[in-house]
Amino acid sequence: MFSLPKRASYINLNKVFVDATNLKYNHESLQAMHPEAEVCPVLKSNAYGHGLTTVASTFDEFGSPYLVVDSLYEAYALYKLDVKTPILILGYTDPNNFSVKSLPFEYAVYDLSVAEALNRFQKGSKIHLFIDTGMHREGIPLPELPSFLEQLKKLKNLEVVGITSHFADADNSENMKFVKTQIAEFKKALELISKYGYNPKWKHISASGGAFKVFDPTFNLIRAGLAHYGITPLEKTDSYYEKIPLKPALEFTSTIVQIKELKKGEYVGYNCTFCAKKQMKIGLLPAGYYEGVDRRLSNKGLIKVRGKYVSILGRVSMNMTTIDLTDIVDVHVGDQVTIYSANSEDKNSLVHAAALAGTIPYELLVHLAESVKREVR
Repeated sequence: MFSLPKRASYINLNKVFVDATNLKYNHESLQAMHPEAEVCPVLKSNAYGHGLTTVASTFDEFGSPYLVVDSLYEAYALYKLDVKTPILILGYTDPNNFSVKSLPFEYAVYDLSVAEALNRFQKGSKIHLFIDTGMHREGIPLPELPSFLEQLKKLKNLEVVGITSHFADADNSENMKFVKTQIAEFKKALELISKYGYNPKWKHISASGGAFKVFDPTFNLIRAGLAHYGITPLEKTDSYYEKIPLKPALEFTSTIVQIKELKKGEYVGYNCTFCAKKQMKIGLLPAGYYEGVDRRLSNKGLIKVRGKYVSILGRVSMNMTTIDLTDIVDVHVGDQVTIYSANSEDKNSLVHAAALAGTIPYELLVHLAESVKREVR
């Protein structure tokens, strides 16, 4: 029966809840592991789906040297929130964008045209030289570093405050040899940079994977993304898996909007991939693969309803998902259900759901639609 709430307000059928206490716990746990270094939260890709502007103020309270983002767009979003922590942009920025207005950010640089534009339009900019130590993605290749530094010396309006790189396979304990190779290449770059008169304050290469495994005193900064949100990038078979306790911060919920009976032999969803073998009770959620219910969870994902796990039936649609309510007693339209649980042990946690979908937790997180309401609690 429809009834008006006591105070008129819009009701969100789908929500992402973020636990600020767990974000702080994860940060402090990571920092306790690395007294020799400073740990910085990474907020790229909409803060790994948690909501860039939703969690920014929480991370801003940690007193880290930086909040790390990928793009100028993300940096602007934080700037508009008036965060006090310095912002480091790791990704590439079109050099033309530096001519628009004065910007208060720091930049990872591996392209001379970017350095030249910063030198011309953003005088006094602080930069971190990004070195390719073996991943062969972004970065200055070591053989090209001397010529890069020769040109950089001509740019008098820049301050080199950091040297950085990125591990290719730190998540994999079976390949620590390559991690050590990249560290050796980093040290060669650092030595070369020193010969050109640069003495950068910050040396950083580890993201979340490296944060569990690399304790080399050369590095005094760690850029931890996924681990800040309570999820390890390591596999359970990894010997480092249990090294640090983390608490997932995100819960994704939806609302039952319709309940109906399904007869034996009737189908559910596109392509008729589910056929009822008995009479059933089914429920409809107004969340599909657009909102963040991964389509690969069709016919095998689990949703928590009144403390019990129920199955996703049929194909996950763009904006709708059908679930099995046959064994759920006293369930009603308007009941809240949990799509992704914040309890890592639950069968519908991000880690377990990602395993069912044959992917990684990162992908499920960043596919949570920005239109889904985020709320810190």
